[in-house]
Amino acid sequence: MTEPHVDTEGHLVTEFHLSIAGSQDDAEELRDLYAAILDDNELRTARKSVVQGAPKEGQMGAEDTIRLVVDSPALWTAVSSCVTAWLATRESRLRLVVHAIRSSEIESDGHRDVTSAEVNQALIEASEGSRDEAARQ
Repeated sequence: MTEPHVDTEGHLVTEFHLSIAGSQDDAEELRDLYAAILDDNELRTARKSVVQGAPKEGQMGAEDTIRLVVDSPALWTAVSSCVTAWLATRESRLRLVVHAIRSSEIESDGHRDVTSAEVNQALIEASEGSRDEAARQ
């Protein structure tokens, strides 16, 4: 994961990693979320990929994560909107884990709609400290 930094236009560049946990098929849910991100026209300029994460303690193998590089305020909004819309289509329980400087989780039970404010808050919490880190560079 790259360190947060400020680009030449003064925008904070933050790299997020998204993963799924607690669902019936975490890998399938992650593929579905990635497909939604790829299909989102507002995210076409975002750098995105599926990468293999580090193995979790006590587990064999590594889990895949979605890597998103957000480098403008418009992309923050687009990520929040896309993830909120995707979560609205989920019918079973899952946890979306957002990691940047810290980790934040969004719980979805398939019954209650997760709001864009909740998704945006998770992005903010995960990236908390990013501005401080970028300012030091």
